[in-house]
Amino acid sequence: MTELEVDAQDVVRLMLQFCKENGLKESLKTLQQESQVALNTVESVEGFLTDVQTGNWDAVLQACQSLQLPMGKLMSVYEQIVLELLELREIDVARAMLRQTEAMLAMKQEQPERYTRLESLCSRPIWDAREAYDSGSGKETRRIEIAKSLSTEVTVVPPSRLLVLIGQALKWQQHQGLLPPGTQFDVFRGTAAAK
Repeated sequence: MTELEVDAQDVVRLMLQFCKENGLKESLKTLQQESQVALNTVESVEGFLTDVQTGNWDAVLQACQSLQLPMGKLMSVYEQIVLELLELREIDVARAMLRQTEAMLAMKQEQPERYTRLESLCSRPIWDAREAYDSGSGKETRRIEIAKSLSTEVTVVPPSRLLVLIGQALKWQQHQGLLPPGTQFDVFRGTAAAK
């Protein structure tokens, strides 16, 4: 019988999913940081991308909290939100986002010209989409571009994968006669539970 190998990162992802589904937010965050493995799952990829394309930024930002996205893609998301806030003349909110979010502060350090352009747009008395968007593209085009770039970063997995796999392993042991039917099993110790 050939031996199956399980990627250690997949095991970490199973643990991350378990933490996320059970509300263990600090454990999830710590495990992602220590393992350098990102879960990057959403309830629905299509729903997430639709939220980006329709500018449902509250939902997008909520989803992004549990994702580990490349900083460049995160900058693009926040830049688009700032531009749309400026279009709505929510200048104070746009300025706060520009000056207080991690992605925008990273942009200020790594791409100062891009950041300065946004700061300059905050100071303009009127909104001009031609000035805000490059090469004649508009808000919808930028949203589609951002959604396309994010589509490679997120995935959907069935719920409770760790528990399902443990259940399948126990059923296999039962099928092989290693675990009598109806036996209580202590998963942690790997033995039949004492009654």
